[in-house]
Amino acid sequence: MHKIPEADWKKLRSLHETTLSKACAQILDTAGTILNNRAGREHDAYLELWRLLQEQNEMIARMFDDFRRSTAIFNLAGWYGRGLISDADLARFSEETKR
Repeated sequence: MHKIPEADWKKLRSLHETTLSKACAQILDTAGTILNNRAGREHDAYLELWRLLQEQNEMIARMFDDFRRSTAIFNLAGWYGRGLISDADLARFSEETKR
């Protein structure tokens, strides 16, 4: 498994909390949209919300639980792929990590 350099691990750790908050905010925004558009379809909205939370809980677990240096490259890729960190955030990491 590819371990990222110590300096990059420190950078990634510094992004962990804000990135988790951003991921949760995206999920809550989607939940809000479901709730705001539920009139006359409450049961369907409930089911949609339930599915959203189940799916997103799995995503949160994959990207934020068991946060270790040995798997950090996967976290970074997932965060970037979901738009949770910017190009500017990614640019802070070494070329070795970005490969």
